[in-house]
Amino acid sequence: MNTRRRRRLRAPAVAALVAAAAAGCAGPGAGDAQDVVTRFYAAVAEGDGDAACSLLLAGAAADLVEEEQEPCPEALLDPAGPGGVLGERAAAATVEAVHRAGSQAQVLTASDTVFLARSGDTWVVTAVGCDPRGERPYDCEVES
Repeated sequence: MNTRRRRRLRAPAVAALVAAAAAGCAGPGAGDAQDVVTRFYAAVAEGDGDAACSLLLAGAAADLVEEEQEPCPEALLDPAGPGGVLGERAAAATVEAVHRAGSQAQVLTASDTVFLARSGDTWVVTAVGCDPRGERPYDCEVES
């Protein structure tokens, strides 16, 4: 009887380990997406263009550099460019909702809609400073 009892106790432990392993494979969650957006806007508010650019998808950073003709940190914070809008939105960038679908996420703040994509075990910002336009695609300050 003791053998049977031990097997019963082990089954829940095995199930818990399988669930933990599966969760680890699932990748970053909604809380991680929220954290990336919070860190992005904190970096913008602090004027830390390097930190903010490090959270962008490489393609979004490259597109920004090409469009603005200056390095990402300067282009991102330039008040005459995206920095004007992003700087204003940073003060009210409190996350209100996170929507996740597979390897994509949308984070709604009090002042912005931010789009992210899964990159390894984290999220990267693919578009920020976005305004809805009804049935048309969002209009974003920075996007890939």
